[in-house]
Amino acid sequence: MVKVKTRSAKQTGMAGELFTAFELAMIGVQCDLVKHDGTDVIAIKGPNIFSSQKIEVKTCTYKNEKNLYCFSISKGGQKSRYTKEDCDILALVCLPQRNIMFYSVGSLSGITKKIHFNTFENDRTLIKTSWDTALKNSLNESKEMLKNYSIE
Repeated sequence: MVKVKTRSAKQTGMAGELFTAFELAMIGVQCDLVKHDGTDVIAIKGPNIFSSQKIEVKTCTYKNEKNLYCFSISKGGQKSRYTKEDCDILALVCLPQRNIMFYSVGSLSGITKKIHFNTFENDRTLIKTSWDTALKNSLNESKEMLKNYSIE
């Protein structure tokens, strides 16, 4: 029997980022991996992408006793929420189920997001449907932000 070493948090994060880029490419989204505060992947072109989308990837590899995957959706040592200035979309990657749930940054509150394993296990269209919803919401959030933006 071959013993597999446990992945470090950095390796797990990179696996989630690569998996996100792969799955986006499979649904026709041109994207690249980047390393910039609050952005792991940037979606450049694709269906309904009218402006590039900054994507922060959060990866989970285990569920708790209630079968919930718990994602930390905060930044920094002070655990503050991501905002539109940081990223446009959060990708919550469940590596064991090989699935992703996308959310626009404005649609999430708090610093954690818990998702039942059945969500990832039983919905094979989750990547595409949650991407479409997150992208639509992100574009609407950008539009609202621009309406409130003024040059002084």
